[in-house]
Amino acid sequence: MRASLLVLLLALPLPVLAGSSSAQTLEWRQDDARLALRSTEGVVRVDAASPEARFGVRHGDRILRVDDSPVRQIEQLADAVRAASTPTVYLLLRRDGRMLTVPVAVSAWRAALNPPAPPPPPPPPRR
Repeated sequence: MRASLLVLLLALPLPVLAGSSSAQTLEWRQDDARLALRSTEGVVRVDAASPEARFGVRHGDRILRVDDSPVRQIEQLADAVRAASTPTVYLLLRRDGRMLTVPVAVSAWRAALNPPAPPPPPPPPRR
């Protein structure tokens, strides 16, 4: 039973592990870079992004679209970025009450949105 539960959890994408279908969170750090997202009630919000130039977003931004794809959950954002065939995508944001379109580097976002590789399986039991 435990093994099947572990396999199921490892097969789920990171945002699903971090929340239910109505609320999701993502927290990513590497060296001095950090990206934290939260989605609730159909809105993806940026809780932290540093450096801002790396991700093109800032704390408080609401991400509405990636190119032509509407975004209401972190998983939809991740799918749209992963599916991008160009090095740059355009995010439609609501920032300080205004709509804003910003170009962002797909490579920076893919690094943050791809779930980590699952750990290796445990060794077989000794007999």
